[in-house]
Amino acid sequence: MVNSAASITNPQVTAPLSPFGKVLPSLAVITHIDLGNATLDELEQLTRACEPATFGKNRDDVLDESYRKAGKMDPDCFSLMLDLSQTNLKKTICDYLLEGTQKKDIIAEQYKLNVYSEGSFFKPHVDTPRGDKMFGSLVIVFPTSHDGGALHLRHLGHEWIFDSGQALAAEGQTSIGYVAFFSDIEHEVAPVISGHRVTLTYNLYFGDSGPVSMNDAVSALIEDPELLANGGTLGFGLRHGYPITDDLKHVYSALKGSDAIVYQSIRALGFEPALYVYYHDWSKLSLGVLVNKVVDFPKGIFSDDDDVLTLGHDEGGIIVRQSSGWGTGRAPSPRFGGKPEPMEWVTPMRNFNRQQADVSLWYGNEASSNRVYGDVCLAVRIGKAGDRLAFTTVAEQNEAGRKRQEERRKWRGY
Repeated sequence: MVNSAASITNPQVTAPLSPFGKVLPSLAVITHIDLGNATLDELEQLTRACEPATFGKNRDDVLDESYRKAGKMDPDCFSLMLDLSQTNLKKTICDYLLEGTQKKDIIAEQYKLNVYSEGSFFKPHVDTPRGDKMFGSLVIVFPTSHDGGALHLRHLGHEWIFDSGQALAAEGQTSIGYVAFFSDIEHEVAPVISGHRVTLTYNLYFGDSGPVSMNDAVSALIEDPELLANGGTLGFGLRHGYPITDDLKHVYSALKGSDAIVYQSIRALGFEPALYVYYHDWSKLSLGVLVNKVVDFPKGIFSDDDDVLTLGHDEGGIIVRQSSGWGTGRAPSPRFGGKPEPMEWVTPMRNFNRQQADVSLWYGNEASSNRVYGDVCLAVRIGKAGDRLAFTTVAEQNEAGRKRQEERRKWRGY
């Protein structure tokens, strides 16, 4: 999260606030408002010109004033003399929100103007991504007097509060407030007690990007001779949520923050980090399978040499063993016929991108219905100590998986 109050004369952020032009449909006239010095009557006019604000739910826009009560204006209804290219806001977002090491171009798309007047609020929610490359939002708060309406942001048990009314009132000169945050951050607008909280929201997208800096920590990790001395797989749990479909290819260009840093750093070292869904079979404790897509597991009952791990392996997956030992649960199906690859988690798995499926399988003479969970992660295969770059490539793994799928289809007779 990035938040601040910035003076319009501050050399780091120059934000001309006036005039603010708006076509007021309710009055059928064109007028302008100086949001750096707006009168109460002008703000009431602006409020009346707005439509009730909706919110995203299951890819639809929903109007429910018990959940969100505010006014909104679409970008084709107003003109604003605020040019982000004349400010340092995008650079600030890169330096802080993207952890300062990525050379990604940011595209800021004007989304909505919102007016929160007395009694307005927005309950806790997570934004609906408006495209595969959208990674966050920028909210600009104008210096209109208001009490309440603080923005609460929550992530991984932490909470940040930006009370724009108090922050802007404390500034010695006319200033704007701004907050930038990732799309998977839960946020809430507390009820406005008095006044008008006027905001402008931009959707933030990744543009074309260049390489990121080498990450010394990742290099030192892979060079450690005691880590997976005989080779294996390193796993990195993702720290951010992404829109997931059956295919994971679109996620690569949307990686953000520390996820993008890890991915680019490993690539810079000559390895092939790849996105996988990690399916953990709880009956086998330390075992799981990495598959490069969301698996459509069969719903019917299959033979007792089918299990979640082997079905994932049939889809081109890699059966892996966490840490040491086979665990105290069942071993993989005899049909697997191999040894699980050793795997070490460098960063713990998170459930931000969890996928689930129900599958019915035979265990001995009993049928069992299981709910299978898969979490999206980054994984990289490395060779043995002293020869780390001697690993099975992603292309080789995919080709082996394709052959297994063909063999399985022949075995099943289709």
